[in-house]
Amino acid sequence: MLSVFTKVAAVGDLADGEMKDVETEGEAVLLAHVGDSYYAISNICSHFYTYLTEGWLYPDECAVQCPLHESKFDLRTGEPTEPPADIPVDTYEVRIDGDDILVGPRG
Repeated sequence: MLSVFTKVAAVGDLADGEMKDVETEGEAVLLAHVGDSYYAISNICSHFYTYLTEGWLYPDECAVQCPLHESKFDLRTGEPTEPPADIPVDTYEVRIDGDDILVGPRG
């Protein structure tokens, strides 16, 4: 579990509507930029081990879709919004410090 805030990217690294995989304290994290906000969730689908960053970002829904079985997860809560996943993924706190994007403890 993350215990501190760690720089994972710079604000300019992600345009609105983009996501990327980052790692902090050994955890695979999906970082997404939607509108004026940044979100961080586990990059591992809770239904079947695969990287969510290999899927699709839906900025209008603030969601990401798994490439394997097409489950969708809400970036704000980690909750699945489409099956087959029925277990949420972890969410992480995100802070902006100047131009740095920091990811911290689970939300």
